[in-house]
Amino acid sequence: MVGATKKRVLVIDDEDDVRLLVTSRLKRAGYETIGAADGQEGIRLFYRERPDLVVLDLAMPVMDGWEVLRRLREVSTVPVIMLSARAEERDKIKGLKSGADDYIAKPFSGDELEARVEAALRRAAMAPDETELTVFNDGELSVDFPHHEVVARGERIDLSPTEFRLLAALIAHPGQVLTQEQLLDRVWGEEYAESLDVVRLYIGYLRRKIEADPAKPTLIDTVRGFGYRYRKPPTV
Repeated sequence: MVGATKKRVLVIDDEDDVRLLVTSRLKRAGYETIGAADGQEGIRLFYRERPDLVVLDLAMPVMDGWEVLRRLREVSTVPVIMLSARAEERDKIKGLKSGADDYIAKPFSGDELEARVEAALRRAAMAPDETELTVFNDGELSVDFPHHEVVARGERIDLSPTEFRLLAALIAHPGQVLTQEQLLDRVWGEEYAESLDVVRLYIGYLRRKIEADPAKPTLIDTVRGFGYRYRKPPTV
């Protein structure tokens, strides 16, 4: 299990058998688990129990997983793994864009679930980079790492946890080209070694949020055939 102290996982799923399967498997793996049968109960337990990770089903009555995720992201960057019986690519992309850290299609194996939970917790525990930055400011972009706050040209920018980790990896080495493989390893972990497309996808998300003109990016360069780099403004 990740770390010496038990990590607490909140499982929100209205299907009793799925919720029991997930909580039982993770409990055997050494995690402390809490189960919620619907979104409203899940939100209440989240505030009360302060879990280290949330496993969240999408299709629930009254308050679905999308609404739960939206509310969680208003107050926390806790890792969220979404579960869904729908495996369409658009649903996965929507979940990741909405702030989820991972997406598992039903049915799934216990081994896959355990590996995804461990990877998400490991990524959340990682410092932004080995340089241990606390504050970054180059005149156009300002980042407060401890508080996960980003300001671009004086405007507060809301980033998902994954977007924040990607930005942190880039600005920790301004001017240095990082390959897609390096970014995958730093931001997503070795489990995603074959998923290079996810890097391009998230670079696009990040540009739309921090660039003055995403169609003509000036902060995040694409170095064709190599990867990406963060370029400081020329006036700095």
